[in-house]
Amino acid sequence: MTDEPCQSCEQLHRELHAERERTGLLVRGLAAVLALLDREQVEPSMAKRRVLAIVHHRLTHLMTQTNGRTRR
Repeated sequence: MTDEPCQSCEQLHRELHAERERTGLLVRGLAAVLALLDREQVEPSMAKRRVLAIVHHRLTHLMTQTNGRTRR
């Protein structure tokens, strides 16, 4: 028996690392959108329709980054 990890274990570690990166990206992206919404509620700096457009764009971009595709 050897102490080296098997092929499937190495693959599992790579997949886990990729999922952690995706989850981190998703959490940071959502935190940024929430911070924007919070700032706009406290001290509005733009029209509400503009905020909606920005939030939509950021969330769509975030989904593209984390999933590699967008919802249609």
